Amino acid sequence: MNRRDVIKTGLLGLSAGAVALSGCNKEVAQSDELEIIPKQTGTYEFSVPLPFNYKVIDEVLELNSKYKKSQVFSFYNCTPETIKTKFNHWIQIPREGGIPSPCKTYQDFENYVKYALNNGFKFTYLMNSPKPFSEQDFLSFKDDFMYLLDFLYKIGVRNIKIGNTQVAQLINEITQNAFTLSGSTALEFNNITQYKYLFERYPNFDVIDLPIDQSFNFKFLQGLIKMFPDKKLELMVNDGCTKGCPAWISHRPERFFCSFRCPLSQNGQGSLLSFGCSGLVYPWNLEYYSAIGINNFKFVARGNLEMRSNYNDLTYLDNYLSALEYGADDMSVDTFFNKMYSEHFSFSNNAKVSEIKSLLPDIHQFIKYGHECAVKCGVECNYCELCAKRTENFLLG
Repeated sequence: MNRRDVIKTGLLGLSAGAVALSGCNKEVAQSDELEIIPKQTGTYEFSVPLPFNYKVIDEVLELNSKYKKSQVFSFYNCTPETIKTKFNHWIQIPREGGIPSPCKTYQDFENYVKYALNNGFKFTYLMNSPKPFSEQDFLSFKDDFMYLLDFLYKIGVRNIKIGNTQVAQLINEITQNAFTLSGSTALEFNNITQYKYLFERYPNFDVIDLPIDQSFNFKFLQGLIKMFPDKKLELMVNDGCTKGCPAWISHRPERFFCSFRCPLSQNGQGSLLSFGCSGLVYPWNLEYYSAIGINNFKFVARGNLEMRSNYNDLTYLDNYLSALEYGADDMSVDTFFNKMYSEHFSFSNNAKVSEIKSLLPDIHQFIKYGHECAVKCGVECNYCELCAKRTENFLLG
């Protein structure tokens, strides 16, 4: 069977399989269905890790001059563990990857941040550990924490991303709301009421980073936009973690000790099943989010996820922005998987993205049924798994 026949067979099978396996088509009343006409309504604004490397910051500036549809407008990071702050892992999660960071002192950190600010970027400091702490714990790092807040304000940082409401409380009490706050994905909020109570208590929140399990819940996203029109929603586009991972929180403060292996990841890092059931947002889907008012997206450091303070390779970001600017159809499958998402696949064929796009999970499925994933995934719906198998049959079969 040639490639065209495989695609045709896959599409027919997928159409029938989606109806048979999703159990969704008869569940949503016609009047309750969403209809989103894809359209870019603003520049796609990306936040990426701050490189502790002036040359790489300059390369990000070059990307901004290269692309028009999208721009890197903000950096995020925290002081590396090499600075030996006492609150590491209580308040923030440094990621060294076992390689000493070039940022070794507070003065080094100030220099990198000011270089970014002076070049027109915004900067968000990460205090996004979800780890709760006692009063005794806090007293053990109180002086360091207060020094850091004073230091950040003096060097011009005005936004802090938190993953624990205790940290938000302390920041506001100590600084009298001197900083705006962003909500990390680590908050793992999954209903609108949680955000309602959060903003009532801490009105200086301005950005929400959505957990990956909610990135495809369009009814939830539209509800947040309607309820909180003054807050920006930011979606993470390239985190390959499995949707529904029960260890999402414990992965944040400790990535290696007693780490939980997601069931899908046990198939190997290059598993197409893992890829198809992940929270990745494909470049051609951003116009659907833009159409409902979401133009802010987060990009994590790919290829070396544990080296946020050392990453120097912008290949993954460049390829993603290129796909947004010019389309991904002519991109090779090898580049798509291995130089955009870094899943370490090995392919023997030279297929193009245009040949597999229709086999990957379709955004329209989630526009209709994304709000049902939490209760029907694996029970009445196996859509993502089916898509992964179709893709695998085409690429590896």
